[in-house]
Amino acid sequence: MKKTVLMGLIGIVAAMGVVWVSQATAQTNSPTPSRPATMTFFQGRGVAQGAAFNQGRNANVALTLDGNNFGLELTEIQASNVRGQAPGRVQYRGSITRRSDEPGRANSFTLNTRVSSFDSSQNLRILTNTAGTCRLEVFNARVISSSCSTVAGNSSTQFLGLEQF
Repeated sequence: MKKTVLMGLIGIVAAMGVVWVSQATAQTNSPTPSRPATMTFFQGRGVAQGAAFNQGRNANVALTLDGNNFGLELTEIQASNVRGQAPGRVQYRGSITRRSDEPGRANSFTLNTRVSSFDSSQNLRILTNTAGTCRLEVFNARVISSSCSTVAGNSSTQFLGLEQF
């Protein structure tokens, strides 16, 4: 009797082991979750206006793409003789809604985006939950233009890159 119970118990443990191993194998053999795309970074230099920028200020722009997410930062270039004044800076973050690649041109595309976060150096304004849009143009790995706005007042900016050809 003891031997039969022991054999039954061993059989149950073995069956549970087979079920556990098959579940582990099924999880291991399932498709690998998609890894986030490598971050890509594009820059530009030009003239920005709106939001934290007075009429037409020289600015650097940095665009970061991370999968379907984007970050756009515009920073005023200040003259070396300006002291004690922080440069104007605006940052938009959100998701890409449409990307149109330029046929036959590497690193040339247009992005339409949905803005979900806005940050401005003017009045240290940070909106982490807002709505808006951006349209960005990149040509030959350089940001050549952007136009962004959110529902918040004084959050719109336009950027036009310098000729780089």
